[in-house]
Amino acid sequence: MSNKDDEPTSDDDLIAAVDATEGDDMNPFVVDPAAPVVADKPRSFADLTMRIISGAALAAMAAVFFYLGGIWTSGMLTVGGALMMWEYRSLVTRRNGFTEMGLWVMMAGAVGAAMVAQVFGLVWAMLPLGLAVAATVAARKKHWLWMIFGIVYLGIPVAALAHYRGDTTAGLILVFWLVALVAATDIGGYFVGRTVGGPKLWPAISPGKTWSGTLGGWGLAAVVGLGFGLFAPGWELWPTVTLSLLLAASSQIGDLAESWLKRRQGVKDSSRLIPGHGGILDRLDGLVAAVNVYVLTLVF
Repeated sequence: MSNKDDEPTSDDDLIAAVDATEGDDMNPFVVDPAAPVVADKPRSFADLTMRIISGAALAAMAAVFFYLGGIWTSGMLTVGGALMMWEYRSLVTRRNGFTEMGLWVMMAGAVGAAMVAQVFGLVWAMLPLGLAVAATVAARKKHWLWMIFGIVYLGIPVAALAHYRGDTTAGLILVFWLVALVAATDIGGYFVGRTVGGPKLWPAISPGKTWSGTLGGWGLAAVVGLGFGLFAPGWELWPTVTLSLLLAASSQIGDLAESWLKRRQGVKDSSRLIPGHGGILDRLDGLVAAVNVYVLTLVF
């Protein structure tokens, strides 16, 4: 699972960055020339306690529900998928209510995809997602292209995790690998970035991320791939390590993409559902991206 910047951005930093842009069509790629990019210094771990508590609680809950499989897994994924749709729509529209029919269409697509995927397979899960897309196209409300992207981008991983978990031990190992390598990318990036510091990765989008944190995330993800490649039944070592690195990079790109959207909209978190982490999307943006890329590797 992905998390945010190696050094979380304070509210004051975010407000300053937003104020530096003009109007609603903010350009997050423009950096104030009066504030040149400099190498980051090693930082403290002042926010670590709350992050550990929240992260451990989420990890324990996810591990239990994935282990139980069946309705427990699909139930967790339907709730998580619906909440991600709500957060995404709220980010794009800047409205966080539950009264709009378009929101319920998106949430129904995610819920239906998770339930259908577990019973009938991933291909059939495209049916509820396709119906949600068709309804969104037919309505043609404001931001409808953004909504279509959200339905597909968030819905496919929800369905894929439900399908891959299934009721087999092999499915459980696969899902644990996906979750573990994204978590390792996050943890490696956080601790190496905080400890080493160094040049910024993309300060216009995510001011706290550093190149050292990026490499640290890749390194720990490779270790996870090494472990699964060596000990998971039937897994090959170097293909597993290689794919782990690809998905680690995908996880970080997903993290940056959500940071770009939040900065564009002038908000710090996708919601405030999780103490120390923000929203569900703030916690799962990397996993969403990694699972999407994994699905693509199987398709192509």
